[in-house]
Amino acid sequence: MPPRTAPARGSAPPQRARGGGRGGGDAGRGGRGGNGRGGHGGGRGGGRGGRRGAAPTGQPHHAPHDAAPPAVPAISSGQTSIAGHVQSVIVKRPNYGTLSVRTLAVLTNAYETTIPDEIIRHYDEITPESDSVKFNMKVIRYLQTHVDPDTFTPRAVYDGRKNMFAARVLPLGTEDSASYTFTLGPPNPNTQRPPRTFQVKIKKAPDLNPELLSEFVAGRREANHAITATLQANDVMQQYPTNAKSFFTNAEMRDIGGGVELWRGYIQSVRPAANRLLINVDITTGMMFKSGPLIDLCLSFFGEGNPRALAPRYGFTPRKIARLARFLSNLSIRTPHTNRNRTIRGVSRAGANNSTFDLNGQMITVAQYFQLHANINLAHPDVVCVEVEEDRLIPIELCVVLPGKIMKKELFQDMTREMVEFSRMRPSDRFNNIRRGLDLLSFDRSPIVQHFGIRLVSSDPLSVPARVLPTPPLSYSTASRERSVRPSNGSWNMVDKKYYRPATIRKWVVMIYETQHKFNQQAFERAIGDLVRAARAAGTSFSQGMTVLMDRPVVKWCNPQGNIPDQFIQAGQECVAQEPGAHREGPGLFVVILPNVAGDVYIAIKHFGDITKGVPTQCMVASKCLRANNQYWNNILLKINPKLGGINNILDPDDRGSDFLKEQTIVLGADVMHPAPHTKGIPSYASLVGSVDSHAVKYVAVTRAQERGRENIVDLKSMCLHVLNKYKGYQAIVEKNDPRKATPKRLLFFRDGVSEGEFKIVKQRELQALKDACEEARINPKITFVVVGKRHHYRFCPQNPNDRNQADRSGNCPAGMVVDQVITHPIDFDYYLLSHGGLIGTSRPAHYSVIHDENEFRADSLQSLSFSLCHIFARATRSVSIPAPVYYAHLVCKRAKNHYSPASGSDSASSDSDNWQAVAERFMSLHENQAGNMYFLS
Repeated sequence: MPPRTAPARGSAPPQRARGGGRGGGDAGRGGRGGNGRGGHGGGRGGGRGGRRGAAPTGQPHHAPHDAAPPAVPAISSGQTSIAGHVQSVIVKRPNYGTLSVRTLAVLTNAYETTIPDEIIRHYDEITPESDSVKFNMKVIRYLQTHVDPDTFTPRAVYDGRKNMFAARVLPLGTEDSASYTFTLGPPNPNTQRPPRTFQVKIKKAPDLNPELLSEFVAGRREANHAITATLQANDVMQQYPTNAKSFFTNAEMRDIGGGVELWRGYIQSVRPAANRLLINVDITTGMMFKSGPLIDLCLSFFGEGNPRALAPRYGFTPRKIARLARFLSNLSIRTPHTNRNRTIRGVSRAGANNSTFDLNGQMITVAQYFQLHANINLAHPDVVCVEVEEDRLIPIELCVVLPGKIMKKELFQDMTREMVEFSRMRPSDRFNNIRRGLDLLSFDRSPIVQHFGIRLVSSDPLSVPARVLPTPPLSYSTASRERSVRPSNGSWNMVDKKYYRPATIRKWVVMIYETQHKFNQQAFERAIGDLVRAARAAGTSFSQGMTVLMDRPVVKWCNPQGNIPDQFIQAGQECVAQEPGAHREGPGLFVVILPNVAGDVYIAIKHFGDITKGVPTQCMVASKCLRANNQYWNNILLKINPKLGGINNILDPDDRGSDFLKEQTIVLGADVMHPAPHTKGIPSYASLVGSVDSHAVKYVAVTRAQERGRENIVDLKSMCLHVLNKYKGYQAIVEKNDPRKATPKRLLFFRDGVSEGEFKIVKQRELQALKDACEEARINPKITFVVVGKRHHYRFCPQNPNDRNQADRSGNCPAGMVVDQVITHPIDFDYYLLSHGGLIGTSRPAHYSVIHDENEFRADSLQSLSFSLCHIFARATRSVSIPAPVYYAHLVCKRAKNHYSPASGSDSASSDSDNWQAVAERFMSLHENQAGNMYFLS
């Protein structure tokens, strides 16, 4: 056995001279007259997501119904009978649902695997001194295969962070720990710089007994640290052949331009389920940097073909250089002339023949350096260089991008459409592709899996029992020919229906930002006439309902390059001037007609409406107005009516799904949205929406800026108080209820955007904030807290896609399908609900996890209510994939970026951009005139 502190094979290289060594090293940083310096470095890696089975701390929540669930319907299999003494970190499952119009057996992309039958040896406190999971993997792999193969045969598995798992006790000595010092590989003959030395420590942790995991999935033991670690060990063991959750291949790829390729891949994870352990395998799409010469990637990014486009002397401006630097930041490249990998940190402001640095007291250009020291005459010396570690510059033409380099930057809108199109697959095609992926992942052939005695029970996707819930009926105005409608597969129409509470359009203005050549007076007359006719048809009558008091609104053709707020103010003043007398009022609605591309104009318009003046706005695209039919105008009015205070429809009060709402209830939805990783000066946004009416269909919203990356809602108490006050006001003023009686007895809180690893912390902080807000508002409702997740990888496929009892026209399972057995958590109250009809691709179900429940929901009641709330999304005559309040909260978060002036949210934010409090002060609250409107419907 080699000594515990040992160099890697090969002697250490001599100290490298400053400014680059002989034989074609990298040039020093240009343009600053400083010394060239050498160095190594690696790209950064992402962290791991949380896991549901996080070890509990403190007192776990006791569900109010601790009895074991009743017998599962005959269609089910593999159910768990939860022992009465077993506690849940969140809420224990009260029972399995039985309500249905029909039952199905559907396929899911999960495969049962055996639980290890041997003790798992756990080692932690692994310290390879890097934030990059990928690089840590490389270091530990070299340790096991080259530095000390005797100790690590058979090889242990490593999670890239702090944990290692082995099938036998590693011979680390009497202290069960070891320290290693080594370099990665022999010295590079092309450089005089010594290779980087790594220090790795390994320490034994308590063994993991898989029997505890068997007890957990059987529902006879609650989650604890040992079970969480055992699940993690199983997850790491089965990440083969790449030691990562995702595995991409260029067998299916598409070049979408802009220097980006799309690769098809597979994502895998181990999931605990009822009486079994599952591997969830799904299709995923990876964005990759275009492989090949780096200069080709850069030209593709700008849509250019001539390398001169990357030369400052030929018009490559500082702004374009900054864009390229952001795009290439942290990209790992290969330099064939040195046979080394480097990481891009920036882009030079001058070409290689104009970027200079000090080499041994003499100023020299980058182009001259490579000619003299590497015998390389640059083909494009005017082109910029990339800056790598320790301020070195390398000409772009000498760099190569290896295949499979993942890109985590934000895509342009047209590229996003390409990605969505590439990712779409019908359920049957998706599952066939997953079967092929299972062969590529080669679970059973993995030597690591074999050492632990793990095997797949079957290579066929798991069949699970499912139920289709009854569709909730929707109620419209009593003046409608068809007062009530029951959607079919999540869809219905507005024929013969009038809004439950139509609004009134009093005074309004039409702003047109398309040229008169493309959208002339005749087009305006036709579009506005059609809109007015559709509005009046949706009301109960001309004199009552969605009344349009002004047939001919003020119209203005505007320059999109002009001052948007001034244009709106001027048009509003003209509208006021139309009405003589002392009680003149301004417009209550701005209808805006935009060209096809109008991003900046749209943002300015929404900022004016939301912040500056508090007037509802409705944007439309000119090209769509020119060819619009009655259905188009009806869809526009679905947004306008709630923005003006109207209500489109309600849930039938007598239906089972809305039975919960008969008692005074307030329904809340919340979300947190984080900015893209590469942006600066932008905080995270938290939003809360809440119902204020007795039917839980009219919502108000409140937004806050908070510390970047913070997941729990920091200011939830004050946000909740805002909504509760709006609720009380609406009940007293609009619904004329006695304030002493119009207090919510129940509070249902749907929370989006929480990973399983954050359940506990979010429950602790946000549940307490809700209780504190209720106490301050002097109400005492029973609170139910439900997390709604869509970032999971369970999908469902009908066993017979051609059977209309099993599948809709898109080949997806029907709307209203719920799964709460076999693949669900062994103990926790959770379920998967596919609430919307399929269109194209594979529909994604929402995953509901009950975090806290004082209303003592049974499975059927909560599942039906969740499904019903998916049908009240105001701007559509289709059910949506998540309950409307959660969807609204997501829209409010997206709208929050308009609460900054355009300069505040730019990438050129001031030096205090990393101080989130300073950034948050630039966040502007919604105008009070909009606070009671559903302004967020776009």
